[in-house]
Amino acid sequence: MKVEKINLYRLKIPLKQPYKIATAEMKAFDCTIVSLHSRGHEGLGEAMADVQGYFWETADQVWQFAKDQGPKILGLPVEKARESIFRQVKEKPCAATPFLTALEMLSPKSHIAPPSERLSVPMLGILQETEVEGIAREIEDLISQGYDTLKIKVGFEVDQDIERVKMAQKIIRGRACIRADANQGYTLPQAKKFVQHIDPHNIEFLEQPFKENDWDAMVELARISSLPLGLDESIYGMDSVKKAKELGCASFVKFKIMKMGSAEALAQAVEASRQMGFGIILGNGAAGEISCYQEALVAARMSIRGGEMNGFLKQKESILAQGLKTAGGKILLDPNDRLRLDPRKVDRFSVDRLDLG
Repeated sequence: MKVEKINLYRLKIPLKQPYKIATAEMKAFDCTIVSLHSRGHEGLGEAMADVQGYFWETADQVWQFAKDQGPKILGLPVEKARESIFRQVKEKPCAATPFLTALEMLSPKSHIAPPSERLSVPMLGILQETEVEGIAREIEDLISQGYDTLKIKVGFEVDQDIERVKMAQKIIRGRACIRADANQGYTLPQAKKFVQHIDPHNIEFLEQPFKENDWDAMVELARISSLPLGLDESIYGMDSVKKAKELGCASFVKFKIMKMGSAEALAQAVEASRQMGFGIILGNGAAGEISCYQEALVAARMSIRGGEMNGFLKQKESILAQGLKTAGGKILLDPNDRLRLDPRKVDRFSVDRLDLG
């Protein structure tokens, strides 16, 4: 099999409402889509790097990488194309991911090949309201839909964060678990105040309280926290997982396919981290349908708990010919479904494109 044709797209897909985290506010997903063709088959990959604090690569850099690398792998055997891109994963993981995952989709034996039977992948629900009435409505709506894990964004003003989490606990009344995600927003004194004032009941863990390289603060917080702690933005490959294990500063680690470069690398990292005793979380709340679909396949095949591959739900509309199916707070993966772009929507949201071959 050779790479016979390549279509590269840079899209800006509007969101239903602004997505706010401690380090950024997004109104659209600025993503690079790679479509590779071989022997009548198509593989798709996606990178969405324009999130301050999530990635060191920018959306402009990812798009430039795609335009540079596309011509180099056109006409190459699939394995040679993979080797060419794989050599750049360590330096540019996000930019390499859409190429490697698109190549993986061309293989019937990859981790992201269509399933042989219908699979359902639990997701968590996101609480974005700030006032009691809005929080109550969100909670009841999400629980009624079947969500059993809810995420609340913190890392803003710590006293208000504490009140919102307590409010959510009171409304939930043990019907769902809570993940509190600080997105690197706290100082050490703020994080200490948070963990000391939150009842750990039904709190799954506090995620990424500090900047990604502030390991000393994580160690100090872990010494006094009654809440389990997790790492997200700090996790880039297995070196950071090993460091978290050596320091004993976290119980959970979270992976995103865009940080690992490929589904194969993602699955290997999940298994290795499990062997170290970590709880595993998978998924990207700031990613589109292609990445969410691929992460859901890995999560289903590796039995990973409530996933965060829910970014596609934030889009105003799908860019696929057939959007991802959901029911009861789960992504449904059907053997007969295939990822295919809707050309009209791609044209509407496209800000640049390059067709090769």
